[in-house]
Amino acid sequence: MKVLEKVIRDAVAADKYKSGVKEVLQSVKGTKLIIVSKSIDSADRAKLEEQAKAANVAVYEYHGTSVQLGKLCNKPFRITAIAIKSGTAAEIEAIMAEKEAAAAK
Repeated sequence: MKVLEKVIRDAVAADKYKSGVKEVLQSVKGTKLIIVSKSIDSADRAKLEEQAKAANVAVYEYHGTSVQLGKLCNKPFRITAIAIKSGTAAEIEAIMAEKEAAAAK
């Protein structure tokens, strides 16, 4: 979880992210990782996953709500999806490995 938070904070600080389902869908091409909150609408989630699969981008489900994801991005509103455009391959792999480990439990 620490790696994920660091990557999100770095992306927000460097302005290398897009938030919101519409913006994320429009910017899938240059994205390294898409993070969705647990409270995302199932139709929006399906659209995002389809686009991400086509562009070969990993999708990570954040274990918090959209309010918590918004706070992590230093925003006073809910964020259901965020596209990260920065972050090294090693950081992205660490986040996805964390996801696999959590799923195996």
